[in-house]
This record gives sequence, C-alpha cells and structure tokens, in this order.
Amino acid sequence: MARKAPRRFRQQPGGYVMFLTLAFAVLLGLASVVAIGPSVGEALKSGQELRDKRLFFRADGGATLCRGELKNRLNQAMTKQLEALVSLTNFKTTYVNGNDPAQFLVDYAYDSTNTALLGGAWTKDSTTRVHLNPSSGQHQCTLTVDSRMAPVSSVSALGSTAMLFRYRYAINGTGTEGGGTRTVSLDGTFSVLVQQDNFARYALFTNTQGGVYFAQGFNYYGPVHTNGQFNFMQNPGAHFWDSISSVNTKGKYGNSPGSPIELAADHNGTIDVPIFDKGLTLGAANIPMPATTTGDTQKTVALTGYSGTTSAVGAYLGNNGAAMTGGIYVNGDAAVSLSVPSAGIAQYTITQGGTTWTVQVDKASNQTKIKKNSGAYTTYTGLPNGMLYVEGNVTSLAGTLQKDTQLTVAAKNDVTISGNLVYENYTAGSPVKAEGTTNLLGILSWNNSIHIGTSAPNDVNIHATLMTPVGQVTVDGYNDTGKGPRGTATILGGVIQDSYGAFGLSSGGSIVSGYARNFVYDKRMSQGMAPPYFPTIGKAVSTITGVTDRPNWRQTS
Repeated sequence: MARKAPRRFRQQPGGYVMFLTLAFAVLLGLASVVAIGPSVGEALKSGQELRDKRLFFRADGGATLCRGELKNRLNQAMTKQLEALVSLTNFKTTYVNGNDPAQFLVDYAYDSTNTALLGGAWTKDSTTRVHLNPSSGQHQCTLTVDSRMAPVSSVSALGSTAMLFRYRYAINGTGTEGGGTRTVSLDGTFSVLVQQDNFARYALFTNTQGGVYFAQGFNYYGPVHTNGQFNFMQNPGAHFWDSISSVNTKGKYGNSPGSPIELAADHNGTIDVPIFDKGLTLGAANIPMPATTTGDTQKTVALTGYSGTTSAVGAYLGNNGAAMTGGIYVNGDAAVSLSVPSAGIAQYTITQGGTTWTVQVDKASNQTKIKKNSGAYTTYTGLPNGMLYVEGNVTSLAGTLQKDTQLTVAAKNDVTISGNLVYENYTAGSPVKAEGTTNLLGILSWNNSIHIGTSAPNDVNIHATLMTPVGQVTVDGYNDTGKGPRGTATILGGVIQDSYGAFGLSSGGSIVSGYARNFVYDKRMSQGMAPPYFPTIGKAVSTITGVTDRPNWRQTS
C-alpha cells in the first residue's frame, strides 16, 4: 500500500519581510538610544558648564565692583572732603582720641554729590566696622572694612599733626542663577595718613609766573601749581609728567613770530605745544603762601631749651646744658658745608669770616658735639631736632647730607648754593630718585631768594626742596651768554617760590646761557614725608597706601 507523502507548507515571502522589518526597527531603535544618550548627557553637561561660567563671571565681576568702589571712595570722596578741613583739632578729638575709625570712613569716605559712587552711605556696625552692598546690573557684592588697630597721631613742634588709620577689607562678590551660587572673595589691607598738606609735595609752586616761559628742555616730574598765570612756548614745549594747575582761567602762549596770546586751552595750535601727561587745570583754587613770621617759629625750634644769650655772632646748639633739646642756630651770615667725614657721622661746618664752627652728630652713640676752630669739642647727649636756622644770609651751601639725617636749613635772608648738594643715599639715573631712603633736606629763604651761584658747577645737582615765600629760586648770571650754557640743573625735590626765577636763556630751542631745568619730584613727598618743620598748607590731605596692592583672591563656593 502506498504511503502518503507528508504535506509541506508553502513558503510565505511576505512573512519573512515583516519579520526582518520588525527586527531592523528594533535594532535601529537600540542604535538610536545608544547614539542619542551621550548627546543628551553632553548637552546637559555643557549647559551646566555654561551656567557655572556665568555664575563665576558674575561673582568675579561683583568682587571687582566692590574693590573699585573702595578705591573711588578713598581716592575721590575722601580727598575732596578733607580739602575742606582747615583745622585738625576737632578731627583728632573725634576720630583718634575717641577711637572711632569707623566713623571717620562714614564721614569722609563718601560724597553724596558724587554720582559715580554706588551703594549709598556706609552702614556703621560698630566703632571699628562698616559695610556696604553696592550693585550694578547682574553684579552684586558686599564690602566690609574693619579697623586693624586704634588710630594714632603725632604732632611736630610747629603744630603739624599727622594721624594714621589702618584697616582690613573683605569683599564677597556673588553670582546666582537657577538655584546655583558662586562666590569670589577678596581681602587686603590699607592705611590712611591724614595730615596738614605741605608745600614740600610740589615739584614747582609759584605765586606769580612773571615773564618766564616754560620751554623745551624743561621737565617737571611732580605736581605744579601757580596762583597766577602760566607762560608756554615752543613745539614741543616743556614736559609736565604730573598734575599742573593755575588759578588763572587762561594760559599765555608765546605765539612766535607773532605777539603772545592768552587762551583757555592747553596749546596754541601747532606753534606752542607743551606736553601734559595728566592734563592742564585752569581756574584752580588759590593757595596762599605762609606768613614770614613762620621763620621766627623755626628760630625758636632751633633754640629749644637754650637759656643763654645769642647776641654774639656764632653758632649755638639748642640744649639744656647736658642734652640736646633743639637744633642749630647761627647768628650772622655764614657759609655752611654738609659732609660725612666717616661712616654714620653727619658734619656741619659753619664758617663766619675767620671763625669756623664744626658740629658732628653721631646717631649710633646718640651724641652731638661742637667746637670752635681747632678747640676741644663740647659733647651733648642726644641728637638735633632737624632745624638749622641762620639769622642772616647763607653765603655758601654745598656738600653731602648724611644718609640718616633729615634737615631743614632756613635763613632769614638769602641762600646761595655754591656747589653740588646731594644725599649720601640715593639712586642715580634718569630720573634720579630717593625712594626708600631716609636722608631728606629742605632749604628756605624767608625774606629774600635762593640763588644757584656762579661758582656752582655745570650740570649742578641739588637734592632738596627749596622754598622762598617772598623771593625766587634763580641762577646768578643766568643771562651771561659770554659764559655760555652750563648744562642742566637737576633738583630732586621741589621749588616753591613767590615769583618764577630765571635759570637760563634759550634760543631756537637750545639753552644759550645758564641752566636747563630738570625738576625731579621726590615721590616720598606724596607719601607723607616732608623736611622737618617745613611750612604747611591750610588744608588737610590724605596719603593712602595698600588699596592698590594685589588682594588675596579665592573662590569660596
């Protein structure tokens, strides 16, 4: 019997196609998940990084905002407020004796009329702390200032008061977005020295300019002021590296080959073009010179403690019989020479006709001694107070000031500088400078002028601040074309004078007789230094240190 063949199912091509399609779709989906997954993660991560960057820059910008605000309040508001302060007596009582350095900032480191300041008035938390919360756009910050220690004061024999305030600041700049926060913190220290403004801080100061023109070859590295009108000539003309101000609302320009003209401008076309690195201020406030009676006060300072008679011509030390209590007083005209005969010894040789007085000061042994001609020394304990007063003319002044010495040489009448007059410790170069040194010299002629004499060398160097309230600082024989040009007179310090004294003559842009000027500002004067008992200006001034130093920086969140 025949067997039946098994039934075979007929293949269905459509089923295979459907199966393959479904399998491919599944694989494609898995591949998409694998491919898209990292992209989504990367996108989320990238978004977070962008947000973190925004938060950081907002926080850092806020910290920068607060630091700028602190600088503005100290350099702008405080400077302006203190200029109106004529007497420091009540100031000292309130802030120093009352030990309230926070109130000092509240009262003086803010100016409601200054629209550039942010955050309003300070909030006083205690007598030692203030804070502020300025903001600008997306930038926010908190500024806290604490006193580091109680303020201190000192008073010189001429009544000049200086007060020191020392602070620590802390800044937090904050950035916030979508629940995230970043904080950038800064901290540092600064100090504020408040004192009567001093004439020594000027590189050049005059009551009147007279007929002298600022011309090519004249360089001024420090502040310049006149209570009169400035005269300018030549292109390029004189170079002013620091501030320059005039009470007159116009400057006078040579306008060669035409007649001089007055302009309320800082140049005269292309004819007269002085160089002002910090601009020219016209219409500034008048600053009166001190009364000549201040010289009498300096005489008293030199003779402090001396009970004998000074009627005879000669040199005298302010002393109580055993110890130094004053300075050096000279009755009559005298030639004065400064020298360093051996390390650490400051010597003053005072010559009056055939008589020579020798004064030696030894800081290490704390002794001062004096002798007449070749006689024996008389020795006193202690050191002079820095005042050398001459009741007459200083007929010759030259030499080297010992490196530890601060001295003011004041004369009732003329002073003639006969040679180089330099510090023992200074840095040579262009410009010469004395930052970081102690030696400091001031020279005053109360009733006449200060002269650079005909015996002074070519390219004379004078390290001192020179002041003549009723006279000039001038060069003898400045117009002697027969002698010709004498090079450059370099003065490291400043020149304060009633009227502008002539130093030389120029023609065609070149000096033909006398000296070219090179007045180099002693930057120590802008940091609160001044020669002993040097005259002050009738306003207060602040010297701020540390606020521009690089602060400590950290990101705290």
